Amino acid sequence: MISFITIVLFFIYLFGLGFTATYFLRKPEHFLERLIMYAAIGLGVFPILSITLNFLHIPLDWKIFLLLSLAFPVYIVGRKIYKKEYHFSFHPTFSPTLRKSDLVIIAVLLIFAASLFMYAKGAFAYPYLEDEDPWGHAVGVKYVALEKNAYDPPTSRVGDVDTSLSYIDPYPPAYDVMIGILHQTSSEMQWTIKFFNALIISLGILFFFLFAKEFTQSSGKALLATFFLAAVPAYMSHFIWAHSLAIALLFPALYALLKIQEERNWVYVAAILIASIWVSQNVEQPLKLTTIILIFIIVAGITLRRSVKWELTAVGSGILFSMIWWGTMVQKYGLRNFVRYYTGDRVFSAGTESVVSSVSVKNPEILQKLLTLWKSFTSAGGSASRAYSVNDFLIAKESNMINAPIGIGLVVSLLVLFGLLYVLWKYRSSIVEEKNSWLAITLFWLIFTFWAVNGATFPVSVARGPFRSWMLLAIPVAILAAEATYLLMRIGKKIKVPTMIVLILVVVGVLFTSGIQKYKYNTIIWPTSGSFVQSAEPFEYGQWFATIPPNTLVFLYAPRDKLVIGYNAYSCAWCEDIAVFRGTILERDVSELHSFLTSHQYEYLILNGAMDRKFFTSTFSENKTNELLPKRYEEIQKSGLFAPVYYKENMFLVLKVKY
Repeated sequence: MISFITIVLFFIYLFGLGFTATYFLRKPEHFLERLIMYAAIGLGVFPILSITLNFLHIPLDWKIFLLLSLAFPVYIVGRKIYKKEYHFSFHPTFSPTLRKSDLVIIAVLLIFAASLFMYAKGAFAYPYLEDEDPWGHAVGVKYVALEKNAYDPPTSRVGDVDTSLSYIDPYPPAYDVMIGILHQTSSEMQWTIKFFNALIISLGILFFFLFAKEFTQSSGKALLATFFLAAVPAYMSHFIWAHSLAIALLFPALYALLKIQEERNWVYVAAILIASIWVSQNVEQPLKLTTIILIFIIVAGITLRRSVKWELTAVGSGILFSMIWWGTMVQKYGLRNFVRYYTGDRVFSAGTESVVSSVSVKNPEILQKLLTLWKSFTSAGGSASRAYSVNDFLIAKESNMINAPIGIGLVVSLLVLFGLLYVLWKYRSSIVEEKNSWLAITLFWLIFTFWAVNGATFPVSVARGPFRSWMLLAIPVAILAAEATYLLMRIGKKIKVPTMIVLILVVVGVLFTSGIQKYKYNTIIWPTSGSFVQSAEPFEYGQWFATIPPNTLVFLYAPRDKLVIGYNAYSCAWCEDIAVFRGTILERDVSELHSFLTSHQYEYLILNGAMDRKFFTSTFSENKTNELLPKRYEEIQKSGLFAPVYYKENMFLVLKVKY
């Protein structure tokens, strides 16, 4: 069910925080562009604000975020009314004729709307969450929504990472916190996480335009680049994970860094946005995004021949600000467990001393461990990383990876190649001049991201997780393709080919070789969790769960609480007493099971022979499962303590818990 009030609240949070953070700074003249900037900065403020509140043990409650979003704007409005100043700086000015800037903004908004439609249509094409990560995020979202906290609950396993909350500490939880806050006013988990994930990705495209316009100093090139970015398959799918937020934050961060040249106080905004990047996803992606930011700063400093100390200050301050999360995690888990979590135990093996605890600088193991730590962050890794062929870049496919799609498309690839050759030839002696600064930065971005994508091909990788770098490669690709299109239009004009004809041919070519393929793979049925045994099961589960009210307590006999939460119902995946009971559930008779369910107020119990057997075999051994599972099923059905309410043949049985 659509929650319109939550959509309104979301934009109040963004506009309010963005207005507050930029009130004393110069802003775009165009009203709609100013609103986009408010939304961009507001989205960038929200993550680090939530982490700060959590650090101060202030409840993560939507009412607190609403208060913080509205406090300063309401004060400003009230003061102006009191002083009888009726002309507000953010008041729109209307003109009976449409200017070029109006048409550009309208076109960008249409691209945003088309992207949102595509992502939302694909997300709601099936009644479940795709793959595994989104189910894990759903658990984190539910935890924040209910507990109003982003630290793992205390357990008896002191110092261990709680795997039941995959995207709550030590994983930076800003994404789950944001969706969790929204879930507090929207009862349906699945609608909330699907819609707002699609919305955040689409807003990122709007924010890219805002940055590209300032970066290239051309609204036309920015519009074209935005179209290319939205159409390129490699730039984001509707997959639900923290990438959606982290990538979207890159563009307002770059925008703020650009504005420092004009107004030094933007350094504070830039620092906040960079801090938010560092608390929105694990170390791997913030490292890549920070590298992109540093390339931007360093190349700009060289080409513009000026000091970049304030930009570097913003980066350093932002990372330092994010330490309210990272420092807390190191303190909580200890450096050994913290690094082990992020490196998969490649640095600190059991029984060895950590680098920090080694006090002798003569210890030869220290250097080896430091090198291993460095490699863990920079070597090619990632479960889906591989060497890519030319076809992987040139030919966009209708079937693709759902979490990190690959491919650029033929027309965009040719545009980039043409633009690259032209830029290297035309500006071979002037690429480092001030007027070409943005082109130089784009070229270095292209080198870095292309190398990052091909980390499994080249002997040395510059970034970890090559397959997660495709969406970053799409950024310089889009900018260079826009420059190449402008060049083609200039050439066409010289040979008497109307500019509009060239533009139409390019747009149509991109749509047919990139856009259509992206639309198709984003709107087809995607696979879901490996917890299900039969392909029809997730659809049948979705059909039954849709018949009960949101947040109904449902207990799956095998511990798959994330499925319950993802289907809009509820079972506490992080409660230690439930986890302990589940650990010996096959050894508990029906009276113990019923007593447990009633004491925790569960309404339904679901038995799924294939799913239960699959899990219990891996947990309790095949022999024990074969011995006890049929016995427990028989006890449950004959006990009279449960009433069957729904049965799907050869799949699952739903039982009502009797009180």
